[in-house]
Amino acid sequence: MALEPVVVTTSRMDTPYEVTSDPKQPHASLPAQDGGAYLESVTGFNVSRKGGTSGEPVLRGLGGSRLNISASGGAIPGGCPSRMDPPTAYIFPQSYDRIEITKGPQSVRHGPATAGSVRFERDAPDFSQTTTRGFASFTAGSHARNDMATDITTGDADGYARFIGTLSSQDDYEDGGGETVHSQHERWSTSAIAGWTPGSDTEVEFSYDRSNAEAAYDDRSMDGTDFDRTGYRLSGSHENLASWLPRVEATAYYNNVDHVMDNFRLRDPGNMAMTRIVKRTTLGGRLAADMAPLPGMDIHAGLDYATNEHADSGSLMTMGSPLGGARFRSAPTPETAEFSDTGIFADMEQRIGDASWLTLGLRGDYHEAEALETGFGEAVRGQSDHRTQWSGFGRYEVALHDLPLNLYTGLGRSERAPDFWERERDFGIGSETLTQVDAGITIDHPRIQGTVALFHGWYDDYILITGGGDSARNVDAVTRGLEADVTVTLTPELSLTSSLAWTRSTNDTGNEPLAQTPPLEGTLGLDYEQAGYSAGVQWRGVARQDRVDEGSGTIYSLDTRETPGFATVSLHGGMQLFRETRLSAGIDNVFDQEYAEHIQKGSADLGAGSEPINEPGRILWASITTEF
Repeated sequence: MALEPVVVTTSRMDTPYEVTSDPKQPHASLPAQDGGAYLESVTGFNVSRKGGTSGEPVLRGLGGSRLNISASGGAIPGGCPSRMDPPTAYIFPQSYDRIEITKGPQSVRHGPATAGSVRFERDAPDFSQTTTRGFASFTAGSHARNDMATDITTGDADGYARFIGTLSSQDDYEDGGGETVHSQHERWSTSAIAGWTPGSDTEVEFSYDRSNAEAAYDDRSMDGTDFDRTGYRLSGSHENLASWLPRVEATAYYNNVDHVMDNFRLRDPGNMAMTRIVKRTTLGGRLAADMAPLPGMDIHAGLDYATNEHADSGSLMTMGSPLGGARFRSAPTPETAEFSDTGIFADMEQRIGDASWLTLGLRGDYHEAEALETGFGEAVRGQSDHRTQWSGFGRYEVALHDLPLNLYTGLGRSERAPDFWERERDFGIGSETLTQVDAGITIDHPRIQGTVALFHGWYDDYILITGGGDSARNVDAVTRGLEADVTVTLTPELSLTSSLAWTRSTNDTGNEPLAQTPPLEGTLGLDYEQAGYSAGVQWRGVARQDRVDEGSGTIYSLDTRETPGFATVSLHGGMQLFRETRLSAGIDNVFDQEYAEHIQKGSADLGAGSEPINEPGRILWASITTEF
């Protein structure tokens, strides 16, 4: 039987449409400093690079609001009009217990999302007696990389308290050509959680999250000098209310993002100091229940609500000394737009026979947007827009008795309203709908484990950003692709890992490639593990991408050029120092390859000073993790 790996090379798919990952487990590459960097290790994901952090995660060429990202059940939509702060910029992976990913329109529980959903979750501890436990890690690497994380929980049968802290910093990195990329950053976060368990079936939890960061960006004329987030969350659950009602849960949350960008704290502004201050406040909640009305039938149903308001100071400038820009911090931030979403959903899983299941889901969403200032997306102040959207899916799964295979096929539909960034370009632009067929195989053999997924989707009114980023329009499009993760156990100590991701998307309205489609890429790795020791090598190859639509793209990046293919090699090793303490080390980009990813904004104006922004050159790193 294959054992769980000591060191994770990539986050493999549990099924062809689901991935569950432990962000605290040691990885074979440099540990991720934010949520986007972590997702880059999952097959099918890419990241649009801006600098050294806060990259935009993209699944199958789809990011932004097409990818629904939540933290402990709460939304963090970000506030920057130019996407300096995607939701993952406020997420520190090691402060969470698990990451759950659903690919494609194969769920209705987490909002309308055509690409899928990513949930960063924390688990409530289960203490029967007084217990204290914890986790700590430290990472050091090239370019003064320095990460620390700690997570301590104490409690008993009546309740618990938990404290989490993280810190990450790095100087500007050098690409494979030896050029410095404007990319320094510093990030920190704290979380305090208190739980009350008055009975074995009841739990109430309150959490407080606070974080901030600054980050230099090589792809634009200003840097992010404040990513100030404050979040509160209150949740409760009760189990075993009745034989047909196993669980009821409720959550309420509040997130406030205060973001500042300027050109004088992390760079020389010349004769003109500029700054811009934006804020986003989000308030939401969720009520859901698990039901078992009939034998073999499980139903999960509920409703969710979220409202958020955006405010923006606009660009503020001053001539002369850049230090004079410090007073901008207290500038007023007029309200620009307000959004609210109310959803109701239900899915049902019905066992059919001994080894097959049918799952059905339906979701309805009511969306409202209001322009709070004249000129937002060419709207007038007070102009509002109301929409109702429908999403749903059906999936059939079967486990073959005679073969170590599980098969599935599904049909899903997801409809979403335009987000803040799309409405800023055209307030009344049409909603986007994806109808997609998915199919896949899960292999669970003592020697071979893995998944293979196929998808083919049709977009009605895909929202395409055009005009070099200044405008938006609806087009019809088609997307199709393949993803695979396979591990072959050669001996009890030696395994071969591989992955493949291919997406091809076409703008049918313009009869041309759909902008910001990632190229074919694959990985191949050889890993050795025995008696607490591990070592491995991984090759990653990415093909040339010549299917581009220059000047068009998404809210976070545009096609600017064709990109050549490249390949990189990384090495890693590790050893168990004590029972719960592990040392890991590695070299990423061993041959100091000079290369750039296709999915990115590009047009660098600092540092490397060329298009596009190159990835880091050779990086040496070491990390130690311990549990107690």
